[in-house]
Amino acid sequence: MTDWVQQAQDLTDEVLRPAAAEIDRSVKIPQSHFAALRDRGFYGLAFATTDPVNTLADVGEILVSGCLATAFVWAQHHGTLLRMVMSRNDTLKAQFLADLQSGAVTSGVSGSGYANAENPVIAATETNNGYTITGQAPFVTGWGLVDVIGVTAYDTRAQKTVTFLMDTTDGPNVHANRIPLSAADASNTVELIFNGHHIPHTAVIHVRKTPRGGLSIAERLVLRINGSLALGVARACLTEADRIGHPCRQLFETHTTVRDALNTAATGDGDIYDARARASQFAVTTATYCATAAGSRSVTAVNPPREWPGKPPSACCTPPSRKSSHASRAHVTPKTPPGRRAQTAEVQHDRPHERSR
Repeated sequence: MTDWVQQAQDLTDEVLRPAAAEIDRSVKIPQSHFAALRDRGFYGLAFATTDPVNTLADVGEILVSGCLATAFVWAQHHGTLLRMVMSRNDTLKAQFLADLQSGAVTSGVSGSGYANAENPVIAATETNNGYTITGQAPFVTGWGLVDVIGVTAYDTRAQKTVTFLMDTTDGPNVHANRIPLSAADASNTVELIFNGHHIPHTAVIHVRKTPRGGLSIAERLVLRINGSLALGVARACLTEADRIGHPCRQLFETHTTVRDALNTAATGDGDIYDARARASQFAVTTATYCATAAGSRSVTAVNPPREWPGKPPSACCTPPSRKSSHASRAHVTPKTPPGRRAQTAEVQHDRPHERSR
């Protein structure tokens, strides 16, 4: 059986971390990174393990610690893939599912947070041959780097969400405005604007009645996986501090505690938003610790500790949801030009993923 955590660590050590500083400077992720993820099976990871949620969370955390921009784009893929698996549109599934699982086709996502019934920012109006889409998705990652994107809109008349698949190209009635980020800027994150964009019924992944009450277990699990972004930043900060001679056992132990709280909340036993907020706060704490431990070196142009204080906002950002939360109010800060930041250094095998496996 494949040890996916070790595979992720190997990919981080061999491919992601060595190129991270150049990616930050050039604001460009090489296609070889995505090819490496594909060739090693990481796009279909959810279907290659008996414990997909925890495995995705573990692997995501490690990949983020190597290159936030690359892992940020890769993480979006699974939202659309999992929706496609549950689709009843057999023709669309036959066309895309196998390629999404293999990584031959890669995907981004604009999730249900932008299509909540109380305040939908993407609206769908059904027509005779499909839907007309209007509104904007404020934060879509991987535009131009992935092949397709799964978008969820809200149909007010039917009181249902409509999730559809579309190409990641501008058109007459859809336009992407690039958003400069304080970190992971190479992820090509955009604001996606729809102005009467037509989607045929054949491109619809699913239409669902808006659920009442709390989050579904599926939504909790997606939020748990997203929490790996913050924990990945924290992991890299702690191992960098360890590398420069300032290990902090208390923070390593807190990492495990925060991670366990996320896992518990994902099952429905606890507040997943509070758990994500605490993970985000912990990422900020570890970034600050790393920069402080490095001292004056942390303000030099090419130095790992200088990078980390700017990373937590990007890693902790999440779209709005039907339920207000601390985590949903975390925002990406504007990029500060110029002087790109270097990324993380060593992630030791006995830190902290070995304790959390």
